[in-house]
This record gives sequence, C-alpha cells and structure tokens, in this order.
Amino acid sequence: MPRTKSLATLIQHYGCERVFEPKTNKIPIVYNILNREIFNNRLKKPYISIRRIHGALGLFEFNPYATKHCYKITLHNKFKNFQEFVEILGHEMVHYYQKLVMKQNSAKHNKEFYSFKKKFKKIGLELKRIYR
Repeated sequence: MPRTKSLATLIQHYGCERVFEPKTNKIPIVYNILNREIFNNRLKKPYISIRRIHGALGLFEFNPYATKHCYKITLHNKFKNFQEFVEILGHEMVHYYQKLVMKQNSAKHNKEFYSFKKKFKKIGLELKRIYR
C-alpha cells in the first residue's frame, strides 16, 4: 500500500480490475481518509470486523447494551475491487454518523443519508443503497 494519504492514489494503486480482500491492518488507513474527507474527523474509531456475509457487503450494528463494542461495522471479506470496498466502508460510516452525530434512532437510507451523496461524488465515490 502506498504511503500517501490520498484516496485517489490508493484507488489507482489497487486498480479496478482485480478482486480486493481487505485486511484488518489496512482498514484504518482508508477509514481515516474517509473520516477526514467526508465527516470532518467527527467519527470515533468503531470496532471493524471482516467476515463472509450472506446477502450484504457491509453492516452497521448498534447495541446500546454492549459492554465492549457499542458501534460495530462488519465488512464482507471479498470485494469486486478496491473502489467498491471504499464505497461500502463509506456507506457504513454514513450510518455510523447518523447514529453517533445526528442522534437518529434508526440509521436508515433516508434524506439525511443521501445528503452525503455530493461529498462522496466530490472525492470520486458513489453513495447508493444497493451495490453490485
């Protein structure tokens, strides 16, 4: 992975031709870039896990009764390419922002969710409800 902090450089480095399998040590780099570029560093670091998920590429979970990990983002273990991985991580971060900063009871695909579409487009990403 290049040492630069630019999302465009990372996307160019990994390309869109090959499958991307995220590793837990690389996710914080992308998370920090998205947090800085889209959310103005307002998000804390949630627990992020990688596993095979049936019927989804990512999940945001909130458990107010959890003692250790109240906010959790789960990502699928294989993506079509690096850009899809970044878009899914960003998508789940929007749900996290809705819950943590906007204090919404349910972090759904509503007007506030789609208000981030311009910020995503500005850095070359798509924000949509369904991927693939």
